[in-house]
Amino acid sequence: MKNKGFSLVELIIVIAIMAILAAAIAPALIRYIDKSRRGDDVQAAATINTAVQSALANEDAYDEIATKMGGSVLITANAHPAGTATATFGAATGITNIPSFLADVNSNLGNEAPKIKYTKNFTNGYNGSYAWNVSTNPAGKPVVVLRTNTNYELQPDIDACYK
Repeated sequence: MKNKGFSLVELIIVIAIMAILAAAIAPALIRYIDKSRRGDDVQAAATINTAVQSALANEDAYDEIATKMGGSVLITANAHPAGTATATFGAATGITNIPSFLADVNSNLGNEAPKIKYTKNFTNGYNGSYAWNVSTNPAGKPVVVLRTNTNYELQPDIDACYK
């Protein structure tokens, strides 16, 4: 008896079963990837928060912030949807008159702002870019916010809609 292989009907049935399985698994896989990207952003915000706190531990940098910025927005770093980021914090907003602080933050971050990975539900709210924004809370502690069309606090507390 000759072995002719699989018939066309058998191959079509196997392909149909594989397509049904892929259609059932794809939404869960997409949710898992999105959750992973949001988790990466939260970790990046923690890195920025640590870098800013470390820089504020330097008395010279802290004095610069206290006198020149008055406790308002400390620093902004643009990170573009393509994943690239500015190398120097503050350059995009003109906050360059605090050299000790910026040098400490850049040194702690390896001279590169962390990339924003989850941009799926964001609209183009900042001329084609999203931004990390670090400000202070009433206690003087850094608060890291992901600025898009909506601001998401990622450090020290994570907004519920970003989890």
